[in-house]
Amino acid sequence: MVSTMLHDRPVVCSSSEVSVFDPPSGQTCGAYLANYIATAGGDIQNPGATSSCQYCALTNGDQFLSGSSIYYSQRWRNFGLMFAFIGFNIFLAVLTYWLFRVANLSSLTAKLHKTKKGAKTKGAADKAGEGADDAAKQGAHPGDRSGGKDA
Repeated sequence: MVSTMLHDRPVVCSSSEVSVFDPPSGQTCGAYLANYIATAGGDIQNPGATSSCQYCALTNGDQFLSGSSIYYSQRWRNFGLMFAFIGFNIFLAVLTYWLFRVANLSSLTAKLHKTKKGAKTKGAADKAGEGADDAAKQGAHPGDRSGGKDA
């Protein structure tokens, strides 16, 4: 998004960002830095001066962003990545909500962890339930193992 906003925006260097130096005697700042600016870019604020050259390393926002590997030519790819990130986070939020609020986690974990030990435990629980049903038929309380008979 920032590459789209700062594309071809002019940069105005403050006085603390400007490099100040003297060119060799007999040369102007523009003549002395012409080859360097053609290669590296930048801006001479006083090209006709013969002393105290003021050089700013940046001329537009694209040069500044290239230091952070942000390029205007990749704006659509970055836009797609941003929406993929947002979509993934929405999916993960909905999935997490469903797992913890909607789904019954105890039954879900039981389905995921079916083992022989779990099958034996279930069988033992069924037998205990049958014993309680027999005791109820005989008139005793489910916790009473005397079978309804007076002790």
